[in-house]
Amino acid sequence: MTTTTALRPAGPAGFDATAWLAEHAAGDILITPEGWMTDANGPARRLFRLPEGQGARGMHFRRFCREPARLVEAVQSIRETGFIHHWDAELVTFDGWPAYAVVNLAGDFEAGVLVAVRIQLFDIGEWRRAQERTLFGQRIEAIGRLAGGVAHDFNNLLTVIGGHAECLAAGLSPESSLNRSVHAIQASAARAATLTQKLLSFGRRQVLHPSETDPADLVQRVAANLSRESRAHAPIGVEIAGPRCRVRVDVAQVERALSTIARHAIEAMQDDGTLVFRLSRADIGPEWSPTRAFVKPGRFARLDVRCTGMTLDPDAHVRMFEPFFREKGVVRDGLGLPAAFGLVKQSGGYMWVEDEHPGETAFTILLPVTGTDVEPCDSRPAVTTRGTILVVDDDDALRSVITRIVGTQGYAVLEAASLDTASRLARTVPVDVMIMDVFVDGAPSDQMTTELMEALPQVRLLRVSGSPDALETALPADPARVAVLEKPFSAAQLIDGVRALLER
Repeated sequence: MTTTTALRPAGPAGFDATAWLAEHAAGDILITPEGWMTDANGPARRLFRLPEGQGARGMHFRRFCREPARLVEAVQSIRETGFIHHWDAELVTFDGWPAYAVVNLAGDFEAGVLVAVRIQLFDIGEWRRAQERTLFGQRIEAIGRLAGGVAHDFNNLLTVIGGHAECLAAGLSPESSLNRSVHAIQASAARAATLTQKLLSFGRRQVLHPSETDPADLVQRVAANLSRESRAHAPIGVEIAGPRCRVRVDVAQVERALSTIARHAIEAMQDDGTLVFRLSRADIGPEWSPTRAFVKPGRFARLDVRCTGMTLDPDAHVRMFEPFFREKGVVRDGLGLPAAFGLVKQSGGYMWVEDEHPGETAFTILLPVTGTDVEPCDSRPAVTTRGTILVVDDDDALRSVITRIVGTQGYAVLEAASLDTASRLARTVPVDVMIMDVFVDGAPSDQMTTELMEALPQVRLLRVSGSPDALETALPADPARVAVLEKPFSAAQLIDGVRALLER
């Protein structure tokens, strides 16, 4: 008796070829001639983003067709020919997002009567998105060249206009009735100069003054400024994952671009949204991402501006950085994001936007790394994020320095300038340690702190105050979850206090 053993190609340990093929198989759907779905396999349910546990039976297929009339035409054609081959279909998912597939349809007949239609779907969404990005890049390149050329010539005209306006102003007496008109000309010329600066940035032709900098310092400055501007609207956090690095950029221009992106996100998000800057290192290889094939291999600082409570329009992923593109409900100047995109490209980097999860949008920037890794300001080595810290203090300067010190150790750091913001943030984002002043906005924080620690048993508290008497007040929470830190304190004392709490 001879035993035959099936040969299997060598592959990674634990790789299951059958499971992989099943996961990536074509979608298979069975519908009635009227369009009602009676069955759908796993790939088809994933393509249409059906909720977990949601079956397809009883749903009408036209729900997933961007042009339902084409389904009626397809069924009629199948009655006559029996099949349709390679239909390039534009579909819609269960939650309204566009989907693309090449579709084959074949009819099941009994006694010459169509009784069912079998639909085979080949998902080409990634290919379509890659094609759209390529076309977008070519379109933006052409518009950028035009914008840069126009801005350059217009700057020459503005120089002439501004120069003559100054000459007029110098020759007029203070009592002249023309002063008002001359000042209006000068103000308009200044506004026009700002506009041309954005056009030059978008066209990648602005004059940059690059210098080497630690992007972590840059991000923390932007986050601190934004926190002061929008403390009551959107909690803003900073996450820094080591090792630290250096990039060569125009610091002032990049800070302005990050602020523009963040303000755009804050304007578009819902009332309970949050915004987090996340900085990390990205070593890009040739096979990094098929959908980001435009990114050349190299070492980059990766900055993600993640915001919850913001959902993009379906075409915004591709058109977000086009001049004067407007999303529903968002009013912008039309050149802020395009200028930020042009600056990143002129700096040798890459930028894109995507919805990673429903209601969560991420702007991603890659900037080339230069030089060697940076040691954090504390002499201890930085580590990757292993805990989330919420810093609560109404003193902007103090909150900013605490955030910076804690951020250098690789923790995810969130900021709150009020008790209400701290409570909302702690209940929406998993927090491990709260660093909180005993008094916030002139009121004791004990009651709110006690309520949070009772509701969130994983949270630990580092109480901070310049008054020893205030620190002596005991909280009803488990003492093992509470530590105290008296002002003034050093960076080492702050870091040791956080580490000690996390290790309890």
